[in-house]
Amino acid sequence: MKYWKRQYKITFPSIGYVFSNINNRNGLKIEFDIDKDLTKETNKTVLKIYNLSYKTRKALEVPDITCEIYAGYENTTGVVKLFVGNVIQTKTTNSGNDVVTEFRLTDGGVAIRDCEISISFPPNTPGVKVIEAISGNMGLAVVYGKDVVINTFNNGYSFIGNGSAALDEVCGANGLKWSVQNGVLQIILEEGISQNRGIVFGKDSGLIGSPERILKSNPKPDKETPKRKRKRKEKKDRAEKQAGYKIKTLLAPSVLPGDAVKIESEIITGWFRVEAVKHNGDSMGSDWTSEFDLIERLTYANG
Repeated sequence: MKYWKRQYKITFPSIGYVFSNINNRNGLKIEFDIDKDLTKETNKTVLKIYNLSYKTRKALEVPDITCEIYAGYENTTGVVKLFVGNVIQTKTTNSGNDVVTEFRLTDGGVAIRDCEISISFPPNTPGVKVIEAISGNMGLAVVYGKDVVINTFNNGYSFIGNGSAALDEVCGANGLKWSVQNGVLQIILEEGISQNRGIVFGKDSGLIGSPERILKSNPKPDKETPKRKRKRKEKKDRAEKQAGYKIKTLLAPSVLPGDAVKIESEIITGWFRVEAVKHNGDSMGSDWTSEFDLIERLTYANG
């Protein structure tokens, strides 16, 4: 069987601690509950590790320490990066015969929280140069989605304040949205996708059950932009709705919000953008699954 022999690796790179079951089938029991989406709110994780020694627990009580979670299956890709974040809270409790240490993680939270920038650029500065200055100040690498274009700042650009506010300003003016995924700044078109696509979910490739149809209206007022003003004046502006599917699969750690994936099932076949991801894992229990909110983007197959 391809999807067998669950594997995980948990690392705290700054202090050299690694916990894994790759070479030890009886490794420590771990559980994770991971939520990711395309909003600028940081992705979050609850990670539990069972029966750490007292010495190890104390060593891990470091404010904002970085933690990396890898998981997968031995007979497919092995362990793949599932989440990278900073520990914002640690607690240890007794649960029956077990001692359970719980870590609450946030992806990019420290970079967003602590980055105050002061930048200034002359006229005709390329937009990419401004983005890279902001991301560099935040300590984040940056990746761009398909067809992303950032306009030149003909009159120059200057900003003083939090780096996330600068991203809001620059991305908003260019029809883009930003998020932090596994410690990397991702910038895509508002209705676009990342550069990653090709994963197919079907009955023989991880899909569990049948896709569930979803239709969501935008619960918040649409953002005011010059384009939207023009459309409203021309009476072409409509309330935003998102149609798509919710699916459950065997653990798919490589898929990120913004990626394009394909469903092949009895009720639907097509390409979709990943809006949100939820990974649940228990190395010694029943959970080792992913759930995706997918939004229809019919142009993917041809783009």
